[in-house]
Amino acid sequence: MVDVNQIMYNMIKKSNSIETSSVNEIEEIVDTGLDKTDENVQKMAAEYLDEKGYSRSPQNLDQAKQHILESSAGSETVRVRKRRTMVEDLLEDMEEEDMSKIMQSCLLDNMIRINSKLDVLSGKRYEYAVEIVDEIALDSEKPSGSLIEFVSFQGLLNKYAAAGYRVVGFTDREVGNHNKLMMSGFTGTQKQTVIIFEREVKN
Repeated sequence: MVDVNQIMYNMIKKSNSIETSSVNEIEEIVDTGLDKTDENVQKMAAEYLDEKGYSRSPQNLDQAKQHILESSAGSETVRVRKRRTMVEDLLEDMEEEDMSKIMQSCLLDNMIRINSKLDVLSGKRYEYAVEIVDEIALDSEKPSGSLIEFVSFQGLLNKYAAAGYRVVGFTDREVGNHNKLMMSGFTGTQKQTVIIFEREVKN
């Protein structure tokens, strides 16, 4: 009988779209089986320092020996604390429905990667335009009978859309308004919106 979960598990692993395992370090006490003599404690202290990449200076050796004696307390043999890497499989025991959802996400991710590579191979080129406006508003917010300059957000977008552009990013920024003296007597800052447009350059 075909194991559907195993098939999906293998596909997700091969896709490399998501992390399927978690790596953790745990510390455990390892019994070396050596009698707890001064000679063996000294030997394991030197090995401990070598494993950690520390020099065998008298001070380091004393600290390592103390560390080993503390780990070996109540034992007739030498024990040392060691770190062990433990790998946890995040897909283990996962329900078939959840596995299917993850596989669909992996397929979509791979499709996006393929499309990006096809764009590069096809030699697509893009050009960009940047608009910086002091204030954007909806048409419905336009003050009636006012002579102040009004920037319509819809109008701005439609103007670029008609030219084949699309919005790929925007951000707000504050700039110093050094030419305008505020009522407090200090120059203020002015909030601006930077809008970035993109369109494909036809060959």
